[in-house]
Amino acid sequence: MKPQSSPPISRELHLRSKQIAERLSESVHILDHDPSMALYRLQEHANKMVPRLVVRRHQMGQQNGNIQGACFDLDNAIQTLDQMKKAQPTFERIQSALRNSVYFKQQIEHEMVRKRSVVSDNANANEKLHFANPLIDQTALATILQGKRERA
Repeated sequence: MKPQSSPPISRELHLRSKQIAERLSESVHILDHDPSMALYRLQEHANKMVPRLVVRRHQMGQQNGNIQGACFDLDNAIQTLDQMKKAQPTFERIQSALRNSVYFKQQIEHEMVRKRSVVSDNANANEKLHFANPLIDQTALATILQGKRERA
């Protein structure tokens, strides 16, 4: 058999086939280099963002510490208020005891002032009697006068 010869290629067909081959080659080239370009872009993005993320993570850690400290302070304040509410009857008893102490102190001071005035009255009476009659026993007379005042 005779080998078949290919029909003559027209110039237009040749240009079209050449364009298709170039585009196909370009597409294969893009597909071949696309993963490396994507990895390059990922590396570029990571190098750009990682320092920011590290700073943000550090700030978040500080904020977390501040929030935990504030929560601890709030819990402590709540416990303190609860304990103060439980201690209120004790404070009321202390306040009552202080009022009674002040009252008794005033009573004692009043009694001491009263006794001083009684003693000074007795001394004045003794002096008057002493000058009036030197023969009367002064201590006995003071005892008698004091007894009369207490009965009155």
